[in-house]
Amino acid sequence: MGKIKMGGNATIEFESDYYEFHVTISLIGKTSGDAISKGHSRTEEILSRLQNKLGIDIKTVTLKDEKISAWCERKYYKFNKEFYFQYKASNSTTENIVSLLEKISDVEYDIKFKLANKSEKEQLVLSEAVSDAKQKAEKIATALGSHITGFEEIKYEFNDKSAYDYDDDCDEDCDCLNITSYYSASKTLSADLKSPKIQISKSVEIVWTTD
Repeated sequence: MGKIKMGGNATIEFESDYYEFHVTISLIGKTSGDAISKGHSRTEEILSRLQNKLGIDIKTVTLKDEKISAWCERKYYKFNKEFYFQYKASNSTTENIVSLLEKISDVEYDIKFKLANKSEKEQLVLSEAVSDAKQKAEKIATALGSHITGFEEIKYEFNDKSAYDYDDDCDEDCDCLNITSYYSASKTLSADLKSPKIQISKSVEIVWTTD
């Protein structure tokens, strides 16, 4: 019986399943009360637009951060509030949301592209990496007049880094909004762009046994 040590690698790109839209409201007031008042008013304005124009259930919106802080040697106070919501991957929906926000000042946004069922996708990539190692080992075994009979040892780095940090994505199908509102911004070319691709890479090292 012989042994063949062989490494295997696999990289697969998956189209993002859903988007996470983060909204940050940031404005300045002469006093802390003034900043808070303006901030809450702006928050209500934005949430009202999301609810009335896109039909978003505000109960699905998650508050991430809110604070008031002294700014510019305490001459002013700065209000910051961030919240986010998730929806099925759709650039058209994103364009509609942005169209609503562009009419409001003191607001920033950031979109995070996510994967659903990430554990299943990782398993698929891992299986491809194992298959890659086996195919290469089989070629060597065949050249030596042997056959792969099994494996003795496998090394896999659980903390390997993929080309995308998706650790906080959904393990199962996400309960994301499927926004199909009557509201629609003017048609844009951006709405027809493909959803971003998320790359997952895995590598293994296996000791195969031969006859």
